[in-house]
Amino acid sequence: MRALQVLKNCLFLVLLFGMDQLVSIPQLVAAYTQNHHLFLFFLIIVYIAIAIAVIVFFWQFYRYKIKKNHSIYGDLPPKRVRTQTMLLMVLVWMIFMLFQIWYTNQFKVNISANQLAIEKLFEKLPIWTFIDGVLVAPVMEELIFRGIFFELFFQTDQPVIKVIGVIVNAVIFGALHDTGINFPIYAIMGAILAVTYMRTRDIKCSIGIHILNNFISFI
Repeated sequence: MRALQVLKNCLFLVLLFGMDQLVSIPQLVAAYTQNHHLFLFFLIIVYIAIAIAVIVFFWQFYRYKIKKNHSIYGDLPPKRVRTQTMLLMVLVWMIFMLFQIWYTNQFKVNISANQLAIEKLFEKLPIWTFIDGVLVAPVMEELIFRGIFFELFFQTDQPVIKVIGVIVNAVIFGALHDTGINFPIYAIMGAILAVTYMRTRDIKCSIGIHILNNFISFI
């Protein structure tokens, strides 16, 4: 029975990821077709509507699972503790950025397919791509890969299980962004975001670091 539930949760997570990708369709249509201004405006409206609907659904389901599971992530530590943890994780993220520069230069790493696709979109639709990459994508990804993921698979407060959860989360996050030489970069970033969420128990904190990371990638 336990194995069946895990399988159902895996399939549901795939469905959520599909919904995440659905949001990008209007943007891709706008970028790779010749559009009249009126049609472009229509695509923007469709994008906004889908993005809001998906984020609201993710948020509501995330809150529902926290209540249903009597989750540890529904019990926030004091604001002072969360602030200190957040500052520590930002420092860890800055060290990670230095590592990323070293890794890229040491192994002559090319731009990942994921980053290359974003840059091509940015050339065609700079403002839209910036808003999507810096604001919309981090919110959706954190709700899926941190919030909902841990509610579906790793609800316990046991240290060993939490470590396993971070590792599994990092591997999935990394693999979905790149399976080549850039995989370690995305996996480490996934681990940083997972630890941020687990330590602060506040999804807004991991969203904040994810937004910061994507913003730096754009400038």
